[in-house]
Parts: sequence; C-alpha cells; structure tokens
Amino acid sequence: MTSSQLNASLFCLVILPLFAHAEVDDPWQSQVELGLQALAGNSDSLTLNSRLGVNYTEGPYRHTSEAKFLLVEKDGEEDKRKSELESQANYKFDPKRYVWGNITFTDDKYGPYFEDMIVAVGLGYQALWREDLSLLLELGPGFRYQTPNLDEIDDDDLILPNDVREFIARGQAALTWQMTDSALFEGRITAIYGPSNTSFEARAAVSTRLIGDLAIKVSTTQNYINEVPPGLKNRDSIFTVSMVYKF
Repeated sequence: MTSSQLNASLFCLVILPLFAHAEVDDPWQSQVELGLQALAGNSDSLTLNSRLGVNYTEGPYRHTSEAKFLLVEKDGEEDKRKSELESQANYKFDPKRYVWGNITFTDDKYGPYFEDMIVAVGLGYQALWREDLSLLLELGPGFRYQTPNLDEIDDDDLILPNDVREFIARGQAALTWQMTDSALFEGRITAIYGPSNTSFEARAAVSTRLIGDLAIKVSTTQNYINEVPPGLKNRDSIFTVSMVYKF
C-alpha cells in the first residue's frame, strides 16, 4: 500500500463518524482541543497543538477515534510537523468482557519514521465499572510497520534507521475517574513489545469544566523506549495545557 493510499484510508476511518453525527445525536460525543505544549527530554521547545476526538456508543458497540496535529517552530523556521491518528472499536459479548480492534498511524515529516503504523486486535476486561470510576484492561497481538525517514534522521534521533515489519504484542490499561461534577481524571498506560523494540507510553490528564461545554485540560505524556542510540535518553516527556470544547 502506498503512503497516499494509507493516509487516505486512515483519514476516512477517523473522519467518517463526523458525518454520521448529523443524523444520530445521542450516541455521539465529540471534543476539540487547542493548546500550548512544552517538550522536555531529547528536545526542548514551545509549540501549538490540536486534537479532535470522536466517541460513539450504542448498546454493546463502542467506537473511539482521535486525530492530533503538532507543529513546532524554532527561530521562525518549521522544526516539527506531526500527525497522529488512532481508531478503536470495542464489542462487548458479556457484561465485563469485550473484543477490540485498534489501528494507530503516525506521519512525521521530520522524525525518524515518516510512516509508523500498528494494527492490533485482542480481548478486553472491565475490571471496574461504576458511574464515577472505570478501569479497562486490554491485551492482544498485532503487527508493526515502520519506515525510517533517511532524509531527516541524524545523531539525535531516537530510533535506529531500520525498516520494521514485525508481529508485536500490545497491552493497555485505561482509568477514568469523575472526581467531582466538574473535574475529570483520565489515565492510560500502553505497552508494545516487539523484536526490534519495546515501548511504554503513560498518559495522565485532568480536565475541569469552566463554562458550559468549555473546559481547561492539563496533561502529561511519558514515553519510554528500551533501545535507543548511544548517548540518548530512553524517556521523553510532554506537558500540555489546552482548552477543550465538547459537543
């Protein structure tokens, strides 16, 4: 599959639910984020970031999609331009268990991989499910496809310049806690194991409603990669403050 075909397919996967929203109101929830981001670790900069999220729930079926865009400028010049898409479908076959399918894709113009895709399926379990608190656990196999950006890769890039086509294992734990009527905590840990590399991503976010459907959100993302070139850090961190509008 060519890069343009892959990008078009993943774009449709994320954007199609938006058109269905006009006909079906109740099962859908959408949100838009726009904020300022500070990066620390192997790079230090200030940037603007944006995110669009869509959730659909109907009976035993649930679909979530999100698209994120990151643009960084240093000294008036473009330094990063990164698009990330993720879409997941869940289907519950009993009160606590469900099957899931997940696809994630990253298009990074200046990063070590200009194409980075993971497709995975598996089983999920509702360890906790209350009105104000939920914990979901997931595990399953998948496939990872990565193509290095040889035009941009240099000594301070995190990933070695190798083509990656491999089977992987993906595990995830997601916690949601409605702390008060206006404050929400969301946490997620994702682990991906493969022959070429093993990575961990931990996200934590607290959002507080300000007025109506407008909220402020503070979040952090910690990424850990076990295999990096000599002299580089295994961990990168991202801290974000953004405004969120839900509709």
